[in-house]
Amino acid sequence: MSGANDTARVGPAPRITGRSSSHFTRLVRVFEQELGVACEFAPVYDLASLDARDYAGNPTLKLPVLTKVGATVFGAENICRVLAGSAPEHRRIVWPDDMRDLQARNAQELVWHAMQAQVQLGFGTQIAQLPADSIYFAKAAAGLRNALEWLDERLPPVIATLPPRDLSLLEASLFCLLEHQAFRATVPLAPYGRLMAFADEFGKRASARNTPYCFDVPPAG
Repeated sequence: MSGANDTARVGPAPRITGRSSSHFTRLVRVFEQELGVACEFAPVYDLASLDARDYAGNPTLKLPVLTKVGATVFGAENICRVLAGSAPEHRRIVWPDDMRDLQARNAQELVWHAMQAQVQLGFGTQIAQLPADSIYFAKAAAGLRNALEWLDERLPPVIATLPPRDLSLLEASLFCLLEHQAFRATVPLAPYGRLMAFADEFGKRASARNTPYCFDVPPAG
């Protein structure tokens, strides 16, 4: 017998709790699109909240979070791996542990660092309205620029070391970082021509076009 019984057996769709303006959230939504795993999206409107319930139970008060039947998953890479395990069809995905080249591993580490620095700068200076000339933010901005310079200089040979794939975490996370730089405008991207060219090319993918950055607006009333 099919129909309603099938729906009950399958259960509700997984839910991604996050923000449409977040590069970590966008990363998991790019994977969702690439893997064909249909998920609901639950936006978090108030990042100043100190209630873990507003972050789908994440005790660190961070996003994104994936909730599915019987499980709650914290963190972007963790969620991407769970989504890959739920994909209806096999996809060749290159994870950081699949990369044998040390420069490629360094590249992923710098992408993660740059994403965290972007959060630090965006939340601290734009949301919390703290002084941007603080050494805390000045060092974050300097480290972010240094990471982008390193990536710009080495990106083509690093990409060339990746094995055949449908998707890699390195490329997807780098794309989300670069577009977020333009969206949040903390560090100009103009000096990094190779990175901009990479972002333009990756941005042609349907998963990129379908997950643009925007600010979530609470429903009226």
